[in-house]
Amino acid sequence: MLRRLLFSRFLLTLGLCLGVMQVLVGHWITVVLAGRPGPGLGLGLALAAGLVAANAYAIPVLRRARRRGGWGGWGSWVARAYMAVGLGTLLLGFAIGLAWAGYLPLAGLLAAAGADGEGLFQAFRAASALVVGALAFMIVWGFTAGQRRIEHTRLRVDLDGRHPGLRGLRIVQISDLHIGNGMEGERLRGLVSRVNALEADLVALCGDLFDFDPGCVEEGARALAALRARHGVYAVLGNHDTYTGTEHVAEHLARLAPNIRLLRGELARVPVEAPLWVAGVDDPGRDWAARGVELPVLDELAARCPPDALVVLLVHRPELFPQASRLGFPLVLAGHTHGGQIALPTPGGRFNLARLVTRFHRGVYRENGSLLYVNRGAGVAGPAIRFNCPREIATIELA
Repeated sequence: MLRRLLFSRFLLTLGLCLGVMQVLVGHWITVVLAGRPGPGLGLGLALAAGLVAANAYAIPVLRRARRRGGWGGWGSWVARAYMAVGLGTLLLGFAIGLAWAGYLPLAGLLAAAGADGEGLFQAFRAASALVVGALAFMIVWGFTAGQRRIEHTRLRVDLDGRHPGLRGLRIVQISDLHIGNGMEGERLRGLVSRVNALEADLVALCGDLFDFDPGCVEEGARALAALRARHGVYAVLGNHDTYTGTEHVAEHLARLAPNIRLLRGELARVPVEAPLWVAGVDDPGRDWAARGVELPVLDELAARCPPDALVVLLVHRPELFPQASRLGFPLVLAGHTHGGQIALPTPGGRFNLARLVTRFHRGVYRENGSLLYVNRGAGVAGPAIRFNCPREIATIELA
């Protein structure tokens, strides 16, 4: 129920949350940090309502400007700055809200007992300042060094001796480049060079090659044309490629990056002696947070798979894995989640924002004898922040 409420009216929910968090942050700075009196309940509620309305109006306007490069190109920069500040405000406001939720019951108990609560308030002031300061540092680090890191993950996949001729074959997987959202120019060329330096047998691109802007497709396709692999480069399209324009992206890749085999509900035989095929499907391009997604084209692909072959399935969203594993695809590669982009500082980053969207949020999953690997992505969606969730290039070696 809560999940449906959050995502069915996402922009409205975001505007509501951002307005409330702006009030919480402003109130904390004024009352707790500066020690000045607050605006009072009536003025505070009016201010909150005004901020909610302003954000509910601004978010879709800036979103359209960002997608279309509006306002003479300034729209994209304004939207990015707004998203960055907004995300920081959401995180700080959430932490401040939790701090108040812990403090107010204790203060109420002390007041009921007739005790002086000044000591408790000073302790709350010091503790909340420490938490907010640490979180602010984390946010700044995530927007700078954190989002620049690229991690190379290596994974060996056991084939249970089914295809001994394929042992040692290496698939380099990248996903979610989001070209046009900070992944362009030298950064994009550097990523391509890093992938090529791995001298892969296959390169797999698992969707969201582009972000929103159709104007970035030509330059991006020319850069991707430099990708090299011994037995080919294969790709599928993601939901952001749909926002950019599916046919626009497909046409430019075919014309400017003919080295990339774009799989749109297709099977492709890999030119090796052992029976190896790569399959791929377009993302449906809607309901990006939907669970339980199934595609009829996957059933059709499974029916066409050679019975003696190993078929590597490329998809964008990992929610297709239950269907794919039920159909017998032994190895599925996906992206879409970015690993949450922000994860708590715990081993493996398992507690991250992507868990709100899917149970397949990052790393390895197994079902029905099939294996899924969810790549954290080489780019970012929305604000350019990553914390405990670096960008990723993954090498999957068949064992």
